Amino acid sequence: MKASTIAVRLLIAILLLTAIGQLTSADDGQIVWASLRAGDGKLSLWTMDPDGTGAARVTSTFVQALYPTISPQGDRVAFSSQDTGTWYIYMIDLDGKNLAQFTDFSSAVPHWSADGERLIFNSDHDDEPKDTPDLWTMNADGSELEELVDSPPTADFSGRWSPDCEEVLFVSDREGNYDLYIIDTDGTNLRQLTDEPSGEWAARWSPDGESILFVSDRTGNTDLFVMNVNGSNVVQLTDYQGSDLDPAWSPDGARIVFMSDRGGKPDLWIIAADGTDPVQLTDDAALDRFPDWR
Repeated sequence: MKASTIAVRLLIAILLLTAIGQLTSADDGQIVWASLRAGDGKLSLWTMDPDGTGAARVTSTFVQALYPTISPQGDRVAFSSQDTGTWYIYMIDLDGKNLAQFTDFSSAVPHWSADGERLIFNSDHDDEPKDTPDLWTMNADGSELEELVDSPPTADFSGRWSPDCEEVLFVSDREGNYDLYIIDTDGTNLRQLTDEPSGEWAARWSPDGESILFVSDRTGNTDLFVMNVNGSNVVQLTDYQGSDLDPAWSPDGARIVFMSDRGGKPDLWIIAADGTDPVQLTDDAALDRFPDWR
């Protein structure tokens, strides 16, 4: 190989590392995500620093560990698995220790409240049609199970606590399409945020509670958007012909991690909160999805 070619490749590598360093630092929390990178056919949970270093496997016994959510303390992960034939929620320390089953009824896609006291999740275990969930909450110690949203036969799912724990953001098909809604945590004051012929899902509150990040296929592709909490001022953040999915805010709200296949395979990428400065975070042949950042 010519020396000039080696020099060019080295320069590109340095520029990429510099770009990642400008967007992230190793003390900006942890990213947990699901990956097949172990090569054993298991979709396991992994953790890494937001600069892409320090990748470590968290789960190894599950065939599929999905939808991880990191506790506010940053030491424990709740996740979903259907390994037994039924979706259950489990918890595990970030170092892979102290695995425990959290639910013993059909349930999935958990999310911690900001105070760490409760989790919200999907469930069809009571009077719901199978695979048509509503939203339930339960204390982190497994007590005080309550149904927050009960609207069969529509699906209400992917609940996310607001930073002040007073509201819940969720997805519902109650008007025919997958739209975004907010409801107070006492089950009152339901508000519809989106009303498009397209689908909107995977919504997340910004850490300051001022904005909502979500995925939509309103442009014909699955891209990332952000809007005010009342549904106004919708701004498109990504514009890619393939798939941009699974977004999550950084703890300071300045960056977003998400899955994209723009590099030819499903990897994790980071952008600034305004959609600029895309940087590839993972680069392997395996599937990488469902990041959470705390």
